Amino acid sequence: MQVPVPQNRTQGGAGLWHISVRCARFHEQLCVSIVVHGVFTIMEELRSTEVLDKEIRADAQKRAARILSKAEETVQAQLDGVEQRISQAREAALKKSQERIALYEKNINASLPLEKQRILVLHIHNAVIEALNGYFGSLGKKRRQDVVRTQVKAALPLLSGKSVNALVYGIPLADAKAFLSEELGAALVHCSEGADIQLANEAVPGFLFREGVVLVATDNSVVCRLTLDQKVKEILEDKTAELATALFGGRLPE
Repeated sequence: MQVPVPQNRTQGGAGLWHISVRCARFHEQLCVSIVVHGVFTIMEELRSTEVLDKEIRADAQKRAARILSKAEETVQAQLDGVEQRISQAREAALKKSQERIALYEKNINASLPLEKQRILVLHIHNAVIEALNGYFGSLGKKRRQDVVRTQVKAALPLLSGKSVNALVYGIPLADAKAFLSEELGAALVHCSEGADIQLANEAVPGFLFREGVVLVATDNSVVCRLTLDQKVKEILEDKTAELATALFGGRLPE
């Protein structure tokens, strides 16, 4: 800023002029100083704003990193929980399967002796029946009739004083009537043929000879079933072990 110089300067005027010049220069310096100070202030504010912005960014990044880390931990925990549940389910399924297998094996092992015993009994029974079929087959009809006649003699005490009707099975009617008349005498009222189906309930499985007589008191108080099937039942009840031992040479199959 320039101060105009007066044309006619006196001594007093010169002093004032110098004072004016100094004031103007001071004012100019003051303005410059103010401007510089303002510039520095603005720059400082800008620098402060930049620092604050960096701090805000850094804090935001830290917060974001913590949130991301927390999220990753949560996801990992969930994944670990899924793996653990899968492992537990696998172990539970395996344990259940092993328990079922163990129970099945236990049942099988428990049933094996019973099944083995059943097969052994069936094998012995079939062997004995086969032997009895061979024995009675070798006797022939006449001697099989003698077996039935022996059964009739054994039943006479039960029929004492009774009138009797006779049903004949598998034996010629005339032959049966002949030996029944000899054994029962006048007590024999009637003699007729019966149907084999009537012996179905007492038939021994596997035995081949449906032969014998059934004596029935006329008052129905006594019924004597005197058949070869009944004879075989007696043998099976009383002599199976002896027959099996004889059939298997003293050593039963294991």
